[in-house]
Amino acid sequence: MKKIILKKILSHLNLLSIIEQINFYRQKWKNRKSNKKFKKNNPKVKLPPDFYLYETFNLNYDKFYTNGIPTATWLINHLSQFKKLENISILDWGCGTGRILRHLPLTLKKTNTFYGTDYNKKYVKWCSENLEGIHFKNNDLHPPLQFKDDFLDIIYGISIFTHLSEELHYSWMTELTRVLKNNGLLFLTTHGDAHTFKLLPKELELYNSGSLITHTYKKEGNRLFASYQSPKFLKDVFAKNNLIVLNHIP
Repeated sequence: MKKIILKKILSHLNLLSIIEQINFYRQKWKNRKSNKKFKKNNPKVKLPPDFYLYETFNLNYDKFYTNGIPTATWLINHLSQFKKLENISILDWGCGTGRILRHLPLTLKKTNTFYGTDYNKKYVKWCSENLEGIHFKNNDLHPPLQFKDDFLDIIYGISIFTHLSEELHYSWMTELTRVLKNNGLLFLTTHGDAHTFKLLPKELELYNSGSLITHTYKKEGNRLFASYQSPKFLKDVFAKNNLIVLNHIP
């Protein structure tokens, strides 16, 4: 709770960007030895620029790359419960620097087609130039996506709605439903009940009543813009798009 109040104060004083720069260099220094070791032991692994890593995940090369493999496996295990992962099209919506997506073509059969989209053009450019076997596209902070109706079999978004406003929750859910096939799968991770410790008492009351809670420390889409979605709020968003919840993991 003290951390939340501190962020609010720093945001009000327009000091968050400076703090972010300091934290970036602190992480860079902290991980310098392990990162140097990783590059020496994995000379063929292509890594995004350091600040891209910091913005999207963690400035530790081993955690970014090696830990991306079990995360990809975790995703596949969930999806395979409901669909055979052969001869299908899969989209990583909000792919960032491709931490998870880069491992899917190596893990799944080559009969599948893989796509990645992100609103950050720098990330998409890096991914397009460095990650093979995947089609990358830009999208804006607002819909639409560059896909036809009923085009994709699977769409997954790892911590994307966690950085969007209420308006974009509804507009993006409608857009994702548009490009998803009728029997397609939508896999999303959000800030649910496990993250309520980050909320102030009044925010928690609103959360439990079904309201979306947002911490707008920076502009929408940035990792410092945080949204917290209760199951009640998400059920309303899903219902408005005629989506059926196959599984919910708190």
